[in-house]
Amino acid sequence: MRELPELPGGGAAFVAFLSFALARGLGGQHPLIALAEHLRREHRLRLGPFERFYEGVPEDEEDTALLERMWQPAAELEEAVNGLAACLERDELGRALAERGAAPGLLAEVAALRELLREPAARGARVRLSYEL
Repeated sequence: MRELPELPGGGAAFVAFLSFALARGLGGQHPLIALAEHLRREHRLRLGPFERFYEGVPEDEEDTALLERMWQPAAELEEAVNGLAACLERDELGRALAERGAAPGLLAEVAALRELLREPAARGARVRLSYEL
């Protein structure tokens, strides 16, 4: 089995952001939900690529099928990651929301992901986001 790359901090801040971005339409209030909405409204960032992730260790056939459906064009994910990185680097409100959302390591994780996506995006590959509990 091929070893998968890992983000700094185990990717905990990024997985938290993904989870809250996915839950933003459910009416909850959390700084990471606010960050996702800020990205969508103020930065006009498509959040769809952040909604395609699943646990990386399937427990049954259903998990395996769901994980398999998470593949997406690397270029689309790269665009979303670049937008998130730009917000965290240049936007005071974006940084504040990440910090209030207990995700101070989000920028470092996103920067590492940006590097990981560069090559597959350039060659038109597909990638998937997964996590391990």
